[in-house]
Amino acid sequence: MAEFDSKLPVSGGKNHVFEACHHVVKALRASDNNLDANLRKLLSDLEMHLSTFGIADTEVEDVGFSEIKERFKEAVKKIRSWETNQSTILEAGLSEANQFFQALYEVQSVLVGFKALPIKTNQKEKDVYNQATVALDIAMLRLEKELRDVLHQHKQHVQPEYLAVSSRRKDIVYDESFVSLDDEVVVEASLHEDDEQISDFYSSDLVDPSVLPHIKAIANVMFACEYDQPFCEAFISVQREALDEYMVTLEMERFSCVDVLKMEWEDLNGAMRKWTRVVKIITQVYLASEKQLCEQILGDFESISTACFIEISKDTVLSLLNFGEAVALRSCKPEMLERFLSMYEVSAEILVDVDNLFPDEAGSFLRIAFHDMSKKLADHTTATFLKFKDAIASDESARPFHGGGIHHLTRYVMNYLKLLPEYTDTLNSLLQNIHVDDSIPEKTGEDVLPSTFSPMARHLRSIVTTLESSLERKAQLYADEALKSIFLMNNFRYMVQKVKGSELRHLFGDEWIRKHIASYQRNVTNYERSSWSSILALLTEKNESVRTLRERCKLFSLAFDDVYKNQTHWSVPDPELRDDLHISTSVKVVQSYRGFLGRNAVRIGEKHIRYTCEDIENMLLDLFECSPSPRSLLSSRRR
Repeated sequence: MAEFDSKLPVSGGKNHVFEACHHVVKALRASDNNLDANLRKLLSDLEMHLSTFGIADTEVEDVGFSEIKERFKEAVKKIRSWETNQSTILEAGLSEANQFFQALYEVQSVLVGFKALPIKTNQKEKDVYNQATVALDIAMLRLEKELRDVLHQHKQHVQPEYLAVSSRRKDIVYDESFVSLDDEVVVEASLHEDDEQISDFYSSDLVDPSVLPHIKAIANVMFACEYDQPFCEAFISVQREALDEYMVTLEMERFSCVDVLKMEWEDLNGAMRKWTRVVKIITQVYLASEKQLCEQILGDFESISTACFIEISKDTVLSLLNFGEAVALRSCKPEMLERFLSMYEVSAEILVDVDNLFPDEAGSFLRIAFHDMSKKLADHTTATFLKFKDAIASDESARPFHGGGIHHLTRYVMNYLKLLPEYTDTLNSLLQNIHVDDSIPEKTGEDVLPSTFSPMARHLRSIVTTLESSLERKAQLYADEALKSIFLMNNFRYMVQKVKGSELRHLFGDEWIRKHIASYQRNVTNYERSSWSSILALLTEKNESVRTLRERCKLFSLAFDDVYKNQTHWSVPDPELRDDLHISTSVKVVQSYRGFLGRNAVRIGEKHIRYTCEDIENMLLDLFECSPSPRSLLSSRRR
C-alpha cells in the first residue's frame, strides 16, 4: 500500500483534502438521517477539526492534517485486518463492529471528498484516492461475506411437527369396476385440523431477530457506498437457497408439466396431497415471513425490498403454479375428485394471502397467475364432479352380482359421498348455477334444515338417484325374484345406513331417509312373499286324507330343501338386517309348520316327517350367510 505523504504542499494537498472533508460532512449530514450516535460523533469531531484548520495558522493546520492522515491510515488498517478473517464481525462484538463501520465511513469520506474535486493530477492525491478505493472494495467484499455468513448462521428452522405432511386416510384408487373404496378406507377427519396447526405458526422468524440490526447496518452502509446491487444479489442468493432447502424439507419435488401428465395415479395422488398442504405453508407462513424479513432489512428502500422479495420467491411460486395448472390438464376421472376439491379449496383460500404478498405492479404476474390457476382448478373440479355421475350411470354388468350382496358400485359411491361434506362450502359455490333434477321436492319449515336443499345436497341426491337406477338395472339380471329383492334390499339398506351414520344426513334430509327405509322394507316383503308364500301354502289343509297330508309334508320338505340350498349361498352382510330377516322368516315359517304338525303329526306318522320344528328353526339361521358349504340336510335331524 502506498504511503500517505505528510509533506504534500498546502496548496496542492492539504487544501484539497480539507475541501473534500468539508464536502463529506455536508453531504453526509444532508443525505443520511439515520446515522448512529458513534457516526454522528465522528462527523462532529471531523467538523470541529475542519473549523480549526480553517482559522488556525500553518503549524496548527499541519497538526490537524496529520491527525486526519493518521485516522485515514488507521481506518484502512482496520478494514484490511478483516480481509482474511474468517469469523464474523458480529461475533467480535459491538465495539469491534462499531470500529469497522467507523473506519468504513472514514474511507468513504475521503472518497466522497475527492470525487467532488477536479481531476487529480498530483501523484500523491492519486495514491490516497487509490488507497481509499481499494480499502472500500475490500470492505464491501467483507460485508457481502458477512451478510451471507450471518444469514446462514442465524437462519431459524420451523418446528418439525409443523412441517409434516399428514395423511388422514388411506389413498383411494379407482378402477372401472368401482371396487377399491371400501368401508374401512373412509376415516372421518377434518381438514381444519391442519388449518389450526398452520395458524399457530402463521408468522415465523426466518432469521434470529437479534441479528437484524447488524444486517440492516450492512444494508445501509453498502447502499450508501453505492454497492446496493452486490448486497441484493447476496441477500437474494442466500434466501432463495434457504427457500429451496425448505421445499426439500417439505418433500415437495419440482415437476415439469410433462412429468405431471405422465404420472401414474398412485404417484400423482401423493404429489397432489403434498401440494395441497405445501402451497398453504409456503404462501401463508414462509413467504409471509420472508416478506416481513425483506421489509425489516430493506424497509428504507421500499421498491428494492419488493424486488428482492419477488426474486427470492418467484421460482418456487412458479413451480407450485405449474404443478396446479398441469394437474388441471389431466382427464376428469372420478378418483381425482377429492384431490381436485382439496387443491381448488386451498387455491381459493390463499388468494387473499397471494394478493397481500404481491400487491404491486412488479409482482402482478404472480398474483394474476394464481387467480388463473384457481379458476382452472374450479372448472376442472366441477367437470370431474359431474363426470362422476356419468361414470355411475354408464356402469353396466353382464352377470348378476354373486349372492345378492352389496355391489361394489354401491360401496364406492356411498363411501366417496361420505368424504364430500368436508367440502360443503366449496361444492355449494361450484354447483350453485348448475341445475339438477331432485328426487325430494323443496319444503320449508322449522324441522327442515337449509342444508337439505343446498346446491350440493341436490346434486348428491341426484347422484344417488343415478346409483339407484343402475342398481335396478342390475337387479333385472337375476332370474330369481326373491334374490332380486335381496339384492335391492341389501343395497338400499346400505345407502340408508351410510346417510344416517354420517354428515350426509344433514344434506339428504329425513324425508329421503324415510322414503328409502320404506323402499328396502318393501323389498323385504317382496322377498318373503316370493320365497315362502307358495311353500307356506302347502301347510294349509282342509279335511284332507292321510295320503294327501303326507304328500303335503313331503312337498314342504322338498321345497324347504330347495330354498335352503339356494339361500345359504345368498348374502345379507348387515348383521342387524340378517337377524331381522331370520326372526321374521322364523315367525312365519316355524309357526306355520308347528301348527301344521300339531294338527296332523299323528295322522302323518313320524317316519313321514323329515324335519322337526327345531330343525326348521335352526336351519333358517343358516340363510344369507353366503356359506360355501351349508350343513348337511340329511344330518339335520341328528344335530
